[in-house]
Amino acid sequence: MKKHFAAWLLSALLLSLTACSEDSPTTTTNKVPSNTASQTDNTGTKDDPSASSTNTNKEPSTPSNDTGNTPSNNVSNDPSTEPTDNPSTSPSDDPSTTPTDDPSTTPSTPDFVPPYTFQYPDAVRGIYVTGWSAGGARMQTLLKLVDDTDLNAMVIDIKDDDGYITFKPEGDLAEFGQPYMRDPQALIKTLHEHNIYPIARIVAFKDTVLAKKHPELSYVLDGKVWRNGNGDGFINPFLKANWQHNVDAAILAAKLGFQEIQFDYVRFPEGFERKDKVLQYSMGEYKDKKPTKFIEEEKAYSEATAAYDSGLAPLQTAYDTATTTYNGSNTDENKKAMDDAQKALSDYKKTIPKAPDFSQKERFTQLRVDAVTDFVHFAREQLKPYGVKVSVDIFGYSATLPEAPGIGQNFSRISDNVDVISSMIYPSHWSDGYFGIKHPDIEPYRLVSEYAKREKEKLDALETPPISRPWIQDFTASWLAKGSYIHYGKEQVDAQIQALHDSGIHEFLIWNANNKYSADVNYTP
Repeated sequence: MKKHFAAWLLSALLLSLTACSEDSPTTTTNKVPSNTASQTDNTGTKDDPSASSTNTNKEPSTPSNDTGNTPSNNVSNDPSTEPTDNPSTSPSDDPSTTPTDDPSTTPSTPDFVPPYTFQYPDAVRGIYVTGWSAGGARMQTLLKLVDDTDLNAMVIDIKDDDGYITFKPEGDLAEFGQPYMRDPQALIKTLHEHNIYPIARIVAFKDTVLAKKHPELSYVLDGKVWRNGNGDGFINPFLKANWQHNVDAAILAAKLGFQEIQFDYVRFPEGFERKDKVLQYSMGEYKDKKPTKFIEEEKAYSEATAAYDSGLAPLQTAYDTATTTYNGSNTDENKKAMDDAQKALSDYKKTIPKAPDFSQKERFTQLRVDAVTDFVHFAREQLKPYGVKVSVDIFGYSATLPEAPGIGQNFSRISDNVDVISSMIYPSHWSDGYFGIKHPDIEPYRLVSEYAKREKEKLDALETPPISRPWIQDFTASWLAKGSYIHYGKEQVDAQIQALHDSGIHEFLIWNANNKYSADVNYTP
């Protein structure tokens, strides 16, 4: 009897335990996002289309006058040369594989702890360092330069101008790795020991390596991947696969311990507005999208038109009444009243709201702006779990225009989505006559001062403006015409820093493609 009771009791206990285990909620853990997918506007000199990250001595051409890489202006209307969305050649935009900003799909890494903690400097004063320099003997010279001066930061290539990762990572990006820096962990440790604020440069859409591997992510001309006049390949900002490729590279840097991610070449190729109907490329989900600016302008135009119509009605009534009165009694008084009413109506009609430009050409321009801005927003959201700042390098002249239409850079919209904005304001990069300066390269103080005024206007209009941290010039623009450039050294670098200081800008980065910087510069005037 006792055995039967014991057997019954054991069976009941087992059934109870089974029920409890089936009713228990599943336990999940939060993981750091894996580096899925593959993959600053700097080369020989910041955004230098004529040089590469492999320590070339070439210097840039002025972006605002770049026409050397432009295909024929005989634009073809052949559908075969238009932007395509052929599924056989276009990357998937399946929502299941397309990155989104939905909180449920945004990476969550509450447990991520960087290997080192760096104190943000009183003001970042940094230099550019290639992957080659960071992993080679030159690094000792650069460390000494920072240690012995008021410099305190380095911008180091992690994804370079060719599209290579400058060390050998594991995982999906392994095929893009190069052993320029054999021990990136040791590099971060060294920077921490020297109290140097580390910034990772990620060259975004200038990427010859990925373009060659995946033509469908790039631009095609005559059946081949298109390259500019310097042989550089580009990947397409319309495609989210390319966004993710760059973000994955940025996540690698964040995991190493870099405190800031700086995206460079955040744009379409220069002069793209003259190529967009010649090259074949996918527009991804932007194919049927209405540009953000169009939506805003439609709303503003509708409201302005309604207000105009409401103001027009009483003036039209007043004129009609005055006319009827005068026709019934042709007195001087009635004539004056009619004339006054007519003038008031005529003057008011001159204020009729102007219809926005909703042409196809403007649509493609604004879609480029949307794609570039959307990438920056996406990258910042994806990197939030890692606690890094996000900065973007941008052409200086974009701050002087509503937007740079061909390349898709809108200074205000990009600035709204970053922690730091770094305009490339090298005096050599401005056309003769810009800001009324005959030869900008010859007058570095004046050029920087004039730029700072325009930038301040743009940033003051933002609710939460980013930190301004321009790139300045420490190289000689010998490619310019004789008489329009000067040798750059301590005096010219000092002049730029002083101009920034006098304009209330205390952060800056110094560019030299070969990482050879002028001695005895006064970094803190």
